[in-house]
Amino acid sequence: MLSVCYTQTKNIMNASIKIVCKKNALSSGLYPIYLRVTIDRKSKFYSLPYSCKLSEWNESQGQFNNKFRNSITFNKTLQKVKDKAYDAITQLEKDFDSYNLILFDKYYEKEESNCNTFCQLFEKEIQILNDNGQVGYAGSMDFTLVTLKKFKKNLDSYKFENIDYLFLTEFENFLRKGGANDGGICVYMKNIRAIYNRAIKYKIVLPQYYPFREYKISKFKRTKIRKALSSDEFQFLLDFDISQQPAAKNARYLYIFSFYARGMNFSDISELKWTDLEENKFCYSRNKTKAILKIELPKLPIIDEILAFYKVYRPFDTPYIFPILKKLEKEYTEKELMDRKNNVRSHYNKELKLLFKSKNVDKQINFYSARHTFATTAMRNNVNINIIKQSLGHKKLSTTENYLDDFTDNEVNNEINKMF
Repeated sequence: MLSVCYTQTKNIMNASIKIVCKKNALSSGLYPIYLRVTIDRKSKFYSLPYSCKLSEWNESQGQFNNKFRNSITFNKTLQKVKDKAYDAITQLEKDFDSYNLILFDKYYEKEESNCNTFCQLFEKEIQILNDNGQVGYAGSMDFTLVTLKKFKKNLDSYKFENIDYLFLTEFENFLRKGGANDGGICVYMKNIRAIYNRAIKYKIVLPQYYPFREYKISKFKRTKIRKALSSDEFQFLLDFDISQQPAAKNARYLYIFSFYARGMNFSDISELKWTDLEENKFCYSRNKTKAILKIELPKLPIIDEILAFYKVYRPFDTPYIFPILKKLEKEYTEKELMDRKNNVRSHYNKELKLLFKSKNVDKQINFYSARHTFATTAMRNNVNINIIKQSLGHKKLSTTENYLDDFTDNEVNNEINKMF
């Protein structure tokens, strides 16, 4: 493929190519990114799987600016999109004296049409995700494809027309026999649906074969699992004599810090620097949603104890408050950064499990439950749910509601009885 460097709109004969950010916001509040192709003053927009804040977009250059996380990686992908469009135009000019958007569309989509089978497109989309640095989602997609190939040994020969209602139902039964629950099955099916939607967009399969009209993913109702610690369980963590289990000191401290930092998650805590902290106040952008959160830590002895400990405990040189990352996060690749955080978090989760084993706590204890514990504690202290939502950095109230444990029957009875 011929590579051309674009800093502005690229003109080829009577055509121009540019990546643009449309000004109509999505439901998420972000703005969608499109490839715009103009031929003879007529334009067509090709949707791309990206969106951003307006402040993260360089309109004149048609690319993400340095405020967008991993802008360099994502801009390389946008460059590939433009290169592909340019190649289509170049081929059109060789084949025709004149051409239009209809002809361009056929040439532009030709590359996708080479991925005729289910597995071919699945593998192509996994590679795109990895190229974009979306390693978490790529891993989920890859695991789905591996599981599908265990389900059907001859899956490589399957076309999209073979992925029908019966196929999905049999795959669901295969997963259940393997011990998967509704939540896990839902993830598998959403990944398959995403690939099928892309196949329809690429015109690899006709919409009439779409199996998810009959096979409803919405039937998988996740049973709410109590993730938050009770007030007694959290108090047990606060009062725990760490000399009984010294290896759990970091896990205990980080869990407590997460709780008092309004449910700050592990990924963000990993990147919190001493320079970010000023008189127990700091501001950070959530890695997951890019929401900007301003935090004021409560003036409590345990907070002073945690910060004092980490000013002394420095197993390696690092600007971060908590010694999780051994080098600057920008010096890691996306996969290396995710693997490092996951490995440390997994170790801490094991230590937390051992710590609570002495109390016979019958629930899944992991670091992420600190976030649920904060949300549920706030709810039980009559904090307005919209304030809880803002504290967690959620965009939707429904997301916050999923973090909140239901009241027990006794709590409901006590509150209702107060009315009479």
